[in-house]
Amino acid sequence: MKLRTIALVLTVVFAFAVAHAQTGVYVTADTQQFNQMGVDGHAPPGGQTDRPLLIGAAYGVYYDINHLPRHGAFKTGPIVLGIDARGDTFRLTEYGSQFDRQDGIFSIRVATKKPLLLKTTPYLQGGFGIGHTRIPFRTTYNNNFIYQVSLGADLRLHGRLDWRLFEVSAGALAKYPTGYYSFNGGAGPNQSNYLLTFGTGLVFRSR
Repeated sequence: MKLRTIALVLTVVFAFAVAHAQTGVYVTADTQQFNQMGVDGHAPPGGQTDRPLLIGAAYGVYYDINHLPRHGAFKTGPIVLGIDARGDTFRLTEYGSQFDRQDGIFSIRVATKKPLLLKTTPYLQGGFGIGHTRIPFRTTYNNNFIYQVSLGADLRLHGRLDWRLFEVSAGALAKYPTGYYSFNGGAGPNQSNYLLTFGTGLVFRSR
């Protein structure tokens, strides 16, 4: 998925969300551990698992649902249900080449209706999307199904501004080819690639 496509999807979701005035727009600085055999350019075959750390950013919007338009109150108790749409970009330069990743992910979100201890709002979400990946020494990208589960907490700072204290995500790129081996040009067998991501940043709420 190209960045322009991700931006278009996020714009449409954001326009829908703003119309109902229960939204949060956020940007975070992220680090992602990419776990798979042979993704590093000089990694030998035979079972070595590489764990490069990629640096990047995520940008997105969430919409929490605690009422339905034209249908009065939609009671969800002490929690709210919602959706989250995001794009992220990761980079890493190594061995004279570059690791490039962009994802577009749509998730279902559960959060507390009111801030809890120390004015924090914890949330849990899980979703899926498209991962757009190019490992070092490859000239083409792979588009793969990606799924991810995230746990995080936002801290009220001032007015409508929150600090996303942390977000920890675990997921995988389904059937992503293994890395660059000299004897097969990097076209290793398909296998899932496991991802562990940590992020922190800022959130602007509409309420």
